[in-house]
Amino acid sequence: MDLVEVLRSSVPYCLVVALPLLILISPVPVDAAAEFTVYRLQQYDLHGSPHGSRSSLVNVEARSVDASSVARRCVLARLADLTSTHYQRVVSQGAAALLILLPTNLTAFSEDQCQFLIMLQLVHEVEAAMLEADSQLAVYMAYETQELLDMYESVRTATNTDGATSAAAAMMSSLSTDGYQIVVGGSQSKLMADMTIANVQGKLSGYGVEEQLPTIAIVAHYDAFGAAPELSWGADSNGSGVVILLELARIFSRLYASPRTHPRLNLAFLLSGGGYINYQGSKRFLEDHLDASDSPLLSETHYTLCLDTLGSDNALRLHVSKRPKENSPGYYFFQALEEAGAAAGVTVEMVHRKINLQEDTQAWEHEKYSMRRLPAFTLSRLPGPKTGERGSVLDTPENVDITALTRNTALVATALLRHIYNTSVDGIFDNGLAVTKKSVKSWLDLLTSQPRSPQLLSGKNNPLVSTLQQILSRYTNEARVTFLKADKRDPEWAFYDVTRATMAAYAVKPAAFDFLLTMAILAYLGVIYVFLQYFPKIYAMMVKLASPHKSKVH
Repeated sequence: MDLVEVLRSSVPYCLVVALPLLILISPVPVDAAAEFTVYRLQQYDLHGSPHGSRSSLVNVEARSVDASSVARRCVLARLADLTSTHYQRVVSQGAAALLILLPTNLTAFSEDQCQFLIMLQLVHEVEAAMLEADSQLAVYMAYETQELLDMYESVRTATNTDGATSAAAAMMSSLSTDGYQIVVGGSQSKLMADMTIANVQGKLSGYGVEEQLPTIAIVAHYDAFGAAPELSWGADSNGSGVVILLELARIFSRLYASPRTHPRLNLAFLLSGGGYINYQGSKRFLEDHLDASDSPLLSETHYTLCLDTLGSDNALRLHVSKRPKENSPGYYFFQALEEAGAAAGVTVEMVHRKINLQEDTQAWEHEKYSMRRLPAFTLSRLPGPKTGERGSVLDTPENVDITALTRNTALVATALLRHIYNTSVDGIFDNGLAVTKKSVKSWLDLLTSQPRSPQLLSGKNNPLVSTLQQILSRYTNEARVTFLKADKRDPEWAFYDVTRATMAAYAVKPAAFDFLLTMAILAYLGVIYVFLQYFPKIYAMMVKLASPHKSKVH
């Protein structure tokens, strides 16, 4: 009885009994947290209009895109399963964040070509919807890993409890699955101050007095664009255009160096920046060489040839805002391109599209030049400017056809040579001037060695910009880099930081599990408490029950 009194008077006696059991039933914290790199949706302003994601901080519970309600939640979705309708619903319901899981191998979808093309179209629609307007939704992307896929399936299973056949089934399914708390810390995204855009330009002076010679300008914007800055590889758009420009600079540098093949015509090369923010680089180039009285480079221009998205396909389109007149230099170039295309089995056509002056942005880069009354056109494989292939996270090197890009480079070079020299070009590609797959691939590897979204190329010491300047310095004269900044009083464009972050996912049990666990603990402690309080009576009863047996034994 003394032992009973001691137990009854001791405050922690319940803990002494309950603690081992609580340890046994408590969940083991294995794989309870995971960290992985995520890439944030673009956030920028263009002509005063905000675009993309306005938020970068996240600290909410995860839900799948199929959940009936996603308000103040982080929605998880695989890229192949996400549509623009899903995105609009997520935004309208007031979700806090969206995490899109990207396949590590995009070519795996290409086994069924029809389904692959449908998926590409849906992805392009989603990207356009995300960038078309601004949203307070924090949107991130991450490449699929086994850990992320397991988390995604767990969240989907938890979400599917909403459609359970009964409340008991929903409760049991909820208790057997883990939820996840998604966290992205740090500071809120802020405006990038003093962001710069670089133009890289060079020229080959014709034979004679340079100021009295006509000029052909060859232009390609070297930056890329996609839903996420860190995933903007731009292999086709517009890595392919830059590849062709660099090859043209290499070929013509040899021809201009020889007195026998030095034509009476200037060639200007421009690698323009800000291509996806209304061609800010070309705008600055025009201001420097048209509005400045001491720079007559563009005062007498045969035409400006813009190169954009030429990395595949068996058709080339010459997009024009005004059809070139017969017997004009632009008309002769188109004829030469048609002849070269026919010999190579490539269809060449001219696509006429008037400039829409009511739009704040131009559809093609040549429109900047056409608006200044300069003959210009854009050569592209695309039938139109808004196909979705320009500016996509799916524009990776794997999707560029090196054979087609090599052929297209040779076609452009052949057409220019026929127009400039007004003769057959048979044999002119001998002696090291031939366009080879090895050369084309080396240029493309250089351009896709890093993402090329404009904010990632900002700064006067960017390695890629410096490398492009060195290449043009090797092949052209007076190669230089010029920088431009947005007007501080009325900026045409602005970008924000936080392009990548570290996301943490913490495994958590649902509130129902916590509630039931609490009730079970309270019930257990209550039973122990009652047992100890009435232990003397229980003990006496047990003694009485045992005493008759003892007397029978005696």
